[in-house]
Amino acid sequence: MRFLKFTPFFILFFTIVACSSDDDSDDMQEPGITLPSGISGTSYNLECSFANTGAPYQVGHEATFNFGSDGSLAIDFDPTAGNGSEVNVSNGSQVNTEFVWEDSNGGYKYALSLKADDSLNEVNVFDLQGNFLNQWTPKPDAAANLNLIVALEGSYTVQSVNGGTHSSGAFTINADGSIDFDTGISFSVSDYALISDRLDVLDAIFIDMQPWPDEPYPRLELFVDPNDQSKLIQAIYRENYPGSGSIELNF
Repeated sequence: MRFLKFTPFFILFFTIVACSSDDDSDDMQEPGITLPSGISGTSYNLECSFANTGAPYQVGHEATFNFGSDGSLAIDFDPTAGNGSEVNVSNGSQVNTEFVWEDSNGGYKYALSLKADDSLNEVNVFDLQGNFLNQWTPKPDAAANLNLIVALEGSYTVQSVNGGTHSSGAFTINADGSIDFDTGISFSVSDYALISDRLDVLDAIFIDMQPWPDEPYPRLELFVDPNDQSKLIQAIYRENYPGSGSIELNF
């Protein structure tokens, strides 16, 4: 009987403790994600490289993405205006190998994927139902791989022409990397939107011109001797890549 007498007391005690514990848990905030050191506290100028139907931004639009050391995400979709970030999400979550921020007010989710060295690979944008809308990638640096073109500096005598006409009989790569393809056809470094190193697999250097990635755009393809990559053996000019039609010069 003594046990039964004290039972209400113990019930009351444990009820108070349980309520206190619940109150404490309500006050606790979920800890923020920890971003890898390669991306934490960094800022990237990204360019929209893909836009699906209904996407908020179109290909070529630029924005600044800030990945806070506290796991936050801030995005300024109009960096030149100086009016701050349009998106501010204080905390995200890690889903497999990606880091995801949900902007419930704006109606979008932002998924960050990283390269092996923890630098930025891309940011994909979804609506809250999971529909893929936009992709943002680092803006190409025209100067990247420019050294590959400069290494081929010189004036080359055209031995044969395939798939088009060529009037000057010469092809020149200047010391600054600019190229004179033919009379009336020349390209400055500022024209280069993307220089792709394909020497290991194709013995080639691809130069995509403005307005890449909008199609069509001019493209130059430089091919070197597989046995001596300092020797240029062919240059192909595609005026409306990826459409048909090209002028192929052999040296």
